[in-house]
Parts: sequence; structure tokens; C-alpha cells
Amino acid sequence: MSSLELYNRVVGSLDQASMLYFFVGGATAIAIAAILYAIGRLRLLATGLGVLGVLSLMIGLVMIHQAKVVDRRDEFVTVRHWRFSELVRLEARAALLCLPTAVAFIMLQLFRTAQRRRRRTLPSHLKQGKVNFAHGDYDAAMSSYNEVLKIAPFLGDAYLQRGCAHEAKGECQAALVDYDQALRNDPHLAGAYLHRGRVRVELGDLDAAEEDFNHFMSMRPNDVDGYLNRGICLAKKGDAVNAAADFHRVLKLTNHSDFADPARLHLAELDAIEATRSHVTAPAALDSAPRPAGDDLS
Repeated sequence: MSSLELYNRVVGSLDQASMLYFFVGGATAIAIAAILYAIGRLRLLATGLGVLGVLSLMIGLVMIHQAKVVDRRDEFVTVRHWRFSELVRLEARAALLCLPTAVAFIMLQLFRTAQRRRRRTLPSHLKQGKVNFAHGDYDAAMSSYNEVLKIAPFLGDAYLQRGCAHEAKGECQAALVDYDQALRNDPHLAGAYLHRGRVRVELGDLDAAEEDFNHFMSMRPNDVDGYLNRGICLAKKGDAVNAAADFHRVLKLTNHSDFADPARLHLAELDAIEATRSHVTAPAALDSAPRPAGDDLS
């Protein structure tokens, strides 16, 4: 039996009830896919159901177009003719051409509607994350930012805020990854340079940290947090002169205890280090100085 004969036999063996199953099954699958798209859930499953639904409907339309019946006029005469009228077959052909495009268009519109609806929830997720962070619940804050990134995976501020939560938990490497991603998505995110510089100071990468602080200061030249953190970085590098200049700049810009007290503390530490060096080098200088001949008691 040739493949054409097998095809004709299979198509001819299907009655109208079988065709109805294909249409009902396809329409049900498409409806479920549309609902999943609308609520923004299980998008991969929704896509699979949508494709299966379209295929099922198309199979049903092909059956309508190709189905034939056999009429036995008598024991010698057998007549094969189309099961459905030419008008119905014409409509089936038109539907076969238009159905995939129509379903794809509808699914795309539903997907876009769901995305817009989910994007409207971004401010509430971001706000909740910041509230959780302020209350010290860093895990809940990260959960909120994870929800944001599911909806908007290229939002640099969400990576920045999640990095702050990692930093607050002492997870420096995870924080560094988030700050790097935040700056890849938004190179103008000044806060990411500041926080990445702080993390790099903690990790001992002082040169890279100084570059981050300089970048931050170029964007916010009068920000006391930038001067304070850059001063700490420079002090760790042994650049006492420039570190002291940054700490004095902090004291000139603000009297707020969050910034002024650490600046005064670091200045006192630099003064103590300088005094210790002076104390150590002074006796050495006296020992190396030439003595008058009359002082030689020997």
C-alpha cells in the first residue's frame, strides 16, 4: 500500500465526531495557553500548549478539506466524492492559511498585556525590598529584588539593591557580581561605583577600589560618602596626605555624625601614625649626627 493510499484511508476513516475532537482539543489547549499567558505563569508550558492547539486545529481543517466518502451505487459502481461542499473546503483552506498567524498575533498581544501588568508591580516590589532592607531582613529584601529581576532582568537598580543586601550580609563576592551586572546594565548608576569600591576595599583590591571612588566622585563631586570612602581606601594604601585631604573635605562639607565622626577618627589615626614615625626617626637622626671632638670622654 502506497503512502498516498494509506493517507486517503486514514482520512476517509475519520468521521465528523473525530474531527470535532481535534477542534475541541485544539481550542481547549489554546484557551489554557491564553490564560497562562494572561496571568504570566508557566510561559514555556503555555507556548507548548499553544503550538499543540494550533496543530490540532490545523489537522482538523486538513481533514475537512481532504475527507472523501465512498458511495456504492450498486455492486459494480463505486463513486468517491468530497465529504464537504466546495464552499466549506474553501473556508478550510482560508483558515489553514490564516490560523497560525491569527493565533500567534493573539498570543503575542496576551504576552505583552501580561508583561505590562507585571511591570506595573515593579515599584511595589522595589519599595518592599527597600522596606525589608531598612528593617534588617536582608533575605526578604533579596526575594523582592529577585521578583523584580524576573520581570525586568536588565534593571540595573535592582542588581544594585540586591548587591547592597549581599554586602550587608557580608557576602562580598555575591555583592561584587551584582554591582558588576548593575553597571553593565546601567553605566551611569553612580551608587554602584561607590558600593563596588567599598566591597573592593574589603577584598583588598585597593587600586580598583580607588578607580571606582574616583568615578563616583566625577559623577557626584560633593558627596561626602565618596570622600570618606576614598579617604579610607587611600589610608589603607599608605597615601596619608591625600587621605587626610579627603577626610578634611568631609568635615568641611558636613557635621553629620555618620560622616564627621569617622572622618575625625581616621584623621586621629593618621596623626598617631605620623607621630609614631616622627618618634622613631628622631632618635635615629640624633644617633647618626656627628659629635664635637670635646664630647669624646674616652
